[in-house]
Amino acid sequence: MEKNNSEYNLEFWRELKRRTRVPLSDLTFIFYLVFGVVVFSGFGVVVELVKHWFAGAPFDVSSLSGVRAALSVFYPALIGAATLQLTLEAVKKSESLMVVFAIASLLIMLGFAVFHGIQEFRQESQAQVFWVSVVLSGFGLWIWTIANADNPDLKTKPRNDEAVGGSVNRKLKGSTEGFSQ
Repeated sequence: MEKNNSEYNLEFWRELKRRTRVPLSDLTFIFYLVFGVVVFSGFGVVVELVKHWFAGAPFDVSSLSGVRAALSVFYPALIGAATLQLTLEAVKKSESLMVVFAIASLLIMLGFAVFHGIQEFRQESQAQVFWVSVVLSGFGLWIWTIANADNPDLKTKPRNDEAVGGSVNRKLKGSTEGFSQ
């Protein structure tokens, strides 16, 4: 029986929810997200925040020019890489709605990046640039989570097809045909 559009849409939303919820229950995934993506990928933002904190400057948006600049380049790189990864995976699996979602996210991010890049260059709307960059960085972390939700390298539990994981009752791959005793 052929599926209709609403069934595909429902599957898409379920898949987004699953890819958002499931990896955040895995401690290995969370450690990689926090340390690998937030701390190390966002190291420029971390350095600018620490520099601002040590300078003892007040926490107002106009004095956070380094942090604004670091955030303005962090989220496009994060969203760009994650959406390209998500697009390649979805194309391989023929998930057209996920491809559309990834490309739409990429285009939206590009629009904001260009617009806020111009505003940051002209030193206009500093508060808007800062808070939109913070929100888009959070959006980028969500996109990255969705793109890597099924990455077996970020799972604590071993895969079923690995030598140290899976059921002992399963049929093993390969054969011993051709070997003699």
